[in-house]
Amino acid sequence: MLFRTGSPDDRAQELELEYNTFDLGVLYNFTDGINLGLMLKNIYGVSSKKEEDDFSLPRYATLGISSKKDGYTFSLDNEIIYGRYGAGEKKTARFWLLRGGVEKEIEGILKLRLGLIYPVVAYTSTVGDMREDIPSPKIGGAVGIGAEFDRFIIDFAVYGDPAKSYVEQQKVVTSVGTIILKF
Repeated sequence: MLFRTGSPDDRAQELELEYNTFDLGVLYNFTDGINLGLMLKNIYGVSSKKEEDDFSLPRYATLGISSKKDGYTFSLDNEIIYGRYGAGEKKTARFWLLRGGVEKEIEGILKLRLGLIYPVVAYTSTVGDMREDIPSPKIGGAVGIGAEFDRFIIDFAVYGDPAKSYVEQQKVVTSVGTIILKF
């Protein structure tokens, strides 16, 4: 897939996605306000570049539950990351992450979020057990804000990243932004 964007000086920039995957998710509404979700990521993947034919990504399985009440959403999820990754020499990964969060909806448009992530297992075949070397407090926190307008959603979050904290051997704060247009 190829994307073209215009830059401030009107030159076109190209970005090519190098790996295409197949993901599958299911969301079930038990009762009013209580949802259960299951997401499987990287079920199947292929590289768009011939030289990356042996490249692979680990698989993800996430099971979560959420509850809405009085303008608040409470959520818990459990994610397992496993399998081979990289190119050439095959490396393996095993991660088990527990996450929890709360979201407050304001005026039906604005959403404020807080969350925590706890890496129960953090292992790769190249490094071994990373859990012991994650800097204290061995958890990551998140703060986010979002807005929803009919078919347009924008989100932004800042979070502590336990995996990057391990790699860099210091606390690492990362951010992510998302824009969604519903069709």
